[in-house]
Amino acid sequence: MNSLRRLTGNSVLSRFFQEKRNVLSVRFLYNEQFLGIDKYVDARQRTISRLGSMRENFYNRMKGQLNSSVPSMIFTEDLKTVIHTCEDNPEDIDLCVRMMKRFHKQNEQLRFGTFVFGPVAMRLFYYLKKQDMMVEFYKDPEFEGFFDQLKSYYLSMDLCFKNAMYQEIIDAFDVLKTKQLGETKFPREAVVLVTGACYKLNTPESLHMATEIVTQAREARVNILRKALGFVVALALKQNKPDIALEILSSIDRFNNASAINLKLEALGQLSRLHDAFDILRRVTDQDVPTQSRVRGEICQSTLDSIQKTVDSAADKETSHIFEQLCRSLKESNSITSQTVDDLVCLPIVPRPFPRDMDNFSFRQRDRFPDQPFRSRERSFGGDRERSFGDNNEFPQRRRRFAGLSDEY
Repeated sequence: MNSLRRLTGNSVLSRFFQEKRNVLSVRFLYNEQFLGIDKYVDARQRTISRLGSMRENFYNRMKGQLNSSVPSMIFTEDLKTVIHTCEDNPEDIDLCVRMMKRFHKQNEQLRFGTFVFGPVAMRLFYYLKKQDMMVEFYKDPEFEGFFDQLKSYYLSMDLCFKNAMYQEIIDAFDVLKTKQLGETKFPREAVVLVTGACYKLNTPESLHMATEIVTQAREARVNILRKALGFVVALALKQNKPDIALEILSSIDRFNNASAINLKLEALGQLSRLHDAFDILRRVTDQDVPTQSRVRGEICQSTLDSIQKTVDSAADKETSHIFEQLCRSLKESNSITSQTVDDLVCLPIVPRPFPRDMDNFSFRQRDRFPDQPFRSRERSFGGDRERSFGDNNEFPQRRRRFAGLSDEY
C-alpha cells in the first residue's frame, strides 16, 4: 500500500479522462491522425500518382541494383518512393525491406543523411497491417538503431494493441526502458500503451506490473497521463482489488466525468459502501441545471448491475427501496448509457492539437512524438507535501494536485 501512496501522492485529478461518446468496443488507443497515418496516406497517393506508368520500370531498376554483383548505393528519394508505393504482396515487401537494410548499412558508414526513415517505414507496415513484421524488426541485428525513435515504437505498440498482442507491447516497453530514447525510461505515450496492455491481460501479475510502472514513473518525476492511471484503476477493479482502486481514485476532486464516476461507483459497490455510492448517484440525478442541459448517459448499466448485486447481498428493504428510486430517477433523466466501463476506459485518446511532426526530423521542431524531451513534459509539481489518505473525509471540497500527473488527456 505504501507504493500506492507514492503513486497517488499529494494531488488531484481535476479532469480524469477526455472522452468521445457513443463509441463502443474501440480496439485502439491512438487515432490515425495522432500517429501520422493520415499524412502517410496523403503522401502515398501523391507518390503513386506521380510515378504512374513508370512504377514497373522503377521497381525493376531497384531490384537490379540490389541483385547486382557490384554494390550500388540506395538513395534517400528512391527509398522514400518505395516506402510510399509498396503494395501488400511478398515481392514488394521483400524489396522494401532489403532496400531499408542496404540504406541503413551504407548510412552507418557515411553518416551524411539527415532523413529519419524509422517512423516512415513503420507507417507503411502499420498501413499494411504487418504487426508481426514490425515486432521482428526490433529483433533483427541488421536493423539495429534504424527504428530507435519513440514514434516507431508507438506505431508498432499501437498496432499490437489493435491485434491483442499485449505481451509484445510489454516486451517493447522493456526495450524502451533500456534504450531511454527520450532520455527517460517512461515515455508518456508508452506508459499509456503498456498499462493498457496490462489492463487487457487482466491478471494479478499484470496489475502488479502496472502499479509498479506508474509508481516508478512518478518517482522519476515523469508526467503520467490520466489515461494510464485509468487503466490501473479499472484493472484493480477487475482483479477484485477495490481498495487499491479507491486509493488512486481518492485524489479526484469533482465528479463531472463518466469514466471517473463509474470507476468510483464500481469501487464503492465492491467495498459494500452503498451509502457513499448512493450519494454519488444523487449528485447525478439532482443536478441543479435545466433537464435539457444535463449531461446524458453518465452511468453505465453495467455499473448499476454491479451495485445491484451488492444491494441484493445486503438483504435490506430500505436499501433496496432507495436504490430502486435512484435507478428510476436515472432512467427518467436519461442518465443511463449502454456503454460499459471497459468501453469508457478504452476510448481513444483525443490529443490537444499542435503542429504535426515532420518525418525529416529537426530538433527545432516540436513533433507529435518528440525524440528529445521538452522540459514542460517532464516537470513535476513542486512544493507538494505527502499526505495520508486516512486523514481526509470521503468527499472533501478541495484536494491538492496530483504530483507528476500531466494536464493532458
